[in-house]
Amino acid sequence: MTRPADAKKTVGTLASFGAAGVAAAAAVGYFNAPAGAPSAGAQAAASAAVAEPLAKRAPLGPAAAAPPVPVSLEGTTPPRLPVDALGHLRKARGVRDFFDYFLAAQNEVCADALDALVERQIAAQLDGTAAALEALDVWQRYAAYRRALAALAPLSTAASAGGLDLDALQSQLDRHVSLASRTLGGEWSEAFFGADWRRARYTIERWRIVRDATLTEAQKSARLGALVESLPPDERAAVEGGQRARAAVETIAKLEQQGGSIEALRAQATQALGPQAAERIVKMRRENDAWRTKYAGYAAQRARIEAMALSPAERDAQIEGLRKRAFSNPAEALRAASLDRTSAR
Repeated sequence: MTRPADAKKTVGTLASFGAAGVAAAAAVGYFNAPAGAPSAGAQAAASAAVAEPLAKRAPLGPAAAAPPVPVSLEGTTPPRLPVDALGHLRKARGVRDFFDYFLAAQNEVCADALDALVERQIAAQLDGTAAALEALDVWQRYAAYRRALAALAPLSTAASAGGLDLDALQSQLDRHVSLASRTLGGEWSEAFFGADWRRARYTIERWRIVRDATLTEAQKSARLGALVESLPPDERAAVEGGQRARAAVETIAKLEQQGGSIEALRAQATQALGPQAAERIVKMRRENDAWRTKYAGYAAQRARIEAMALSPAERDAQIEGLRKRAFSNPAEALRAASLDRTSAR
């Protein structure tokens, strides 16, 4: 829980936690993710799909025994499998999203039941097309990839003297790429994981540049800029968007540290970030100021109770009652209690 006195520190901490640190944590998480862990794209695509939810879909025919729907998938809808104009399965990330949607339930059902569920949903979307057989083939390849991936030793997060072992990260990435190419084939490997791997390579190379003590700050900046430019347009846009967000956080931290009046903060924030962002910053400042004032009044009353000759039980009961009266919002009461515990240490 953020303490009132730490409101400025919170923003400053976010600003100081640079992209490299976030990216490195993400890289280790990617390498150590469970085989077949559902991607964010699978969840988003499922939410946007327009077909009937699984629990409501009718069976294909009297001879088709529908496998039970896992609890985690009840009432949800699988993503649509992408198909080209000729009726073939399109080599796209959407195919992996479809598979990962079902893999979210892999701990609820046995492998055979999961296969049956995937096969039935492929038939429901693609029955009678060449894409149906192609999807079944890719599902089996993906299963082979996941089995082999599970056998790989997880990447150690132990740091070397300079931080994370970038050579180990690169070696692990190379093993993933090689494994996917062998099991899925080059085109499907790129469709499923290409963007992930480019982000991982970008992260590793970024860290190498940042750590290179032989480079000046200007040289590092130039190389980092060139590294971003080497990414495909959509991935470059995502990285640049993240950079803009971090720059905004740093700007907010600086404005907060400067203090001053609300109007001065609004003027500075408007000049740096625009009027809409400025209004949000001013709103946050006002809320923080109101909280500090409210907590200060409560703390003064609490101090008077603590100065009374009461037993610990009586004192705690009176402070608890005071806190409930001062903070009718349960979230604020919890925040005050957390700050009380911190100040008592």
